[in-house]
Amino acid sequence: VDLMLPWCKFQETILRDYVVIDDVTGHRLPTLEAALVSKYAALVSSHRDWDKKEQDAVDFRRIVRSNYDQLDRNVLQALGEQVWDTGGEEVLDFIEIAMQDRPFPI
Repeated sequence: VDLMLPWCKFQETILRDYVVIDDVTGHRLPTLEAALVSKYAALVSSHRDWDKKEQDAVDFRRIVRSNYDQLDRNVLQALGEQVWDTGGEEVLDFIEIAMQDRPFPI
């Protein structure tokens, strides 16, 4: 179980606007786009351990490959811009990198 406490704007936005509530458990779960941007932020973080980044990369790829046609690119770009200035375009690039099975530029 991951517990998410916001430490920057994109996380506050996710917790406020991009969660769904599971009807059975009542748990608040991130949308696909929120989960991907959270993984993207971890991948590009200079404070994240390399072994955790490797797991984030695996998670990111699996989410993209399983849901590629369902992703809202406008939401991804808007949330990515809250991670850092060029994050909106870069998160979209990371999605294509994942689909092409290329290494992420981290």
